[in-house]
Amino acid sequence: MKNRKKLPYPTIRKATLIVIALGFAITLGVAFHIINKNSLTLKGRMITPECDHVRFPSAPISPSYKLEDRNDIHLLHAQRNGVVPPFKTDSSFNAEISGLLRKSRLVKITENRFYQLKSLSYSQPYLIPEAVDMLNEIGARFQARLKEKKQKNYKFRITSLMRTVEMQSKLCHHNRNATKSQTAHLFGTTVDISYKDFYNTDKDSIESSYEAVQALTQTLIAMRMECRFLAVRECKQSCFHITVVVCRPNAEESKP
Repeated sequence: MKNRKKLPYPTIRKATLIVIALGFAITLGVAFHIINKNSLTLKGRMITPECDHVRFPSAPISPSYKLEDRNDIHLLHAQRNGVVPPFKTDSSFNAEISGLLRKSRLVKITENRFYQLKSLSYSQPYLIPEAVDMLNEIGARFQARLKEKKQKNYKFRITSLMRTVEMQSKLCHHNRNATKSQTAHLFGTTVDISYKDFYNTDKDSIESSYEAVQALTQTLIAMRMECRFLAVRECKQSCFHITVVVCRPNAEESKP
């Protein structure tokens, strides 16, 4: 058997370094792809849309540049995708919330880098997972638009989330402007975002801002054109009333 010719040490070292470099490059490429794909993440939840909401909404909806969707359309989407039947009493909600959280049917909303919660007297800080993703994306796009326009650093403020029938009744007695008809807030699909004031993260203060209102409005219009949600600007409440649109590509009923 002939002796194999040994490669000189510098050649072996060079080949080893090339293999290591190639491996590092491949690993870096895979990592970059994952980071880029999940660039807008929060608490492990994806907020970059993977589904075409225009083509595959779970209930009928068409793109619109107007934020004036009717209550009955909000209700249609809320009832199809939210927690049904709605909770009649606060005590029944409190008795079942832990089970809904374990099953990931609802997610608790807490303040984060995108938004702040106002004092919630007539709602509970819970939404279905798709609505949480929607909120995070609104926040990310809103802040990106502010940065693009070289405006101050703001978070928007959430004024209302999920309600029980009992809470809705109390709200109607307290606030004449509250709707006495059934509301999408009962199903965990709907949120109110204030345009009256914003949280300035640099000053740690609450303030009104024309620029922030414009940035938020334009963000919502762009996402409404993508059929990401239904929205209406409520003048009396100084808020945007928003109901998530759930995307289901395999659902027959998703076709408008």
